Amino acid sequence: MQKKRSRRHFLITTTLAAAGYYALGNTGCKQRSNVPEHLGVQLYSVRDDMQKDPVNTLEALAKMGYREVEAYGYDEGKLFGYAYPEFGKLLKNNGLQMPSTHAGISLAVYDEAKDDISDPVKKWIDAAPALGLKYLISPSINTDEWPQMDKVVKLYAAMGRYCKKAGVRFAHHNHEYEYQQKAPDGRLLIEWILQEVDPALMAMQMDLCWVVYAKNNPVDWFKKYPGRWELCHAKDLATNGERETAIVGEGSLDFKTIFKNRESAGLQYFMVELEHYKSTPLEGVKTARQNLINMF
Repeated sequence: MQKKRSRRHFLITTTLAAAGYYALGNTGCKQRSNVPEHLGVQLYSVRDDMQKDPVNTLEALAKMGYREVEAYGYDEGKLFGYAYPEFGKLLKNNGLQMPSTHAGISLAVYDEAKDDISDPVKKWIDAAPALGLKYLISPSINTDEWPQMDKVVKLYAAMGRYCKKAGVRFAHHNHEYEYQQKAPDGRLLIEWILQEVDPALMAMQMDLCWVVYAKNNPVDWFKKYPGRWELCHAKDLATNGERETAIVGEGSLDFKTIFKNRESAGLQYFMVELEHYKSTPLEGVKTARQNLINMF
């Protein structure tokens, strides 16, 4: 009898251990424990699929293991043809959350005399918490506004104040030009943003790919402005020297070194992004997610 109980105990414990192993995606407990809680995908990566069939695209992303997505085009009352509440239901039906979205703004929505933003912008900021949004992110600065950074930072501060009042956080997403172009006073555009806008009113989303493309080291900026980089786009740079993205882990970025410094950087949200493809977009973001997990 004792032998039978031992054998039964062995079978039960090994079966449970195996179940736990596969539940972790065959990556091992230690490796999985290092993977950040917030690892999602920017929907621009699958933009054609989202335009044609958002329902099945979101379902496919969820089946890959994604639990968070980041939207774009949040400035017209709809997302991918759905009113904000309806799009929120699509996310919920697939077990997805949307902690952040890109929302285009410009000096056209800023009233300098009142030091305030326009009412239409306030309206879609007010709608953000009901969607579960935590961040509204400015995706770029218009080229003709680069010489007017003194006004851009006032716009950003006004956005930050209203977002804070509404219960969300305003943020800026970079391209390469912020690390290359200078304002009239000689400072880089990124320096204007970091130095002139109160950190309490604005977070930063570092697009790692474009920082490296601008021949900068993300870790240097983490050290120079610790705690400011709450979000990032985990996007790789192709090795051909062109302004071209690659699947995470198949390009030129040293993600392991970058992510070793994530605590000092303040990084909490990691969004996979892919703009160019060697396979289908959905296949690309699936591989990117698997590779990214191995970077932690």
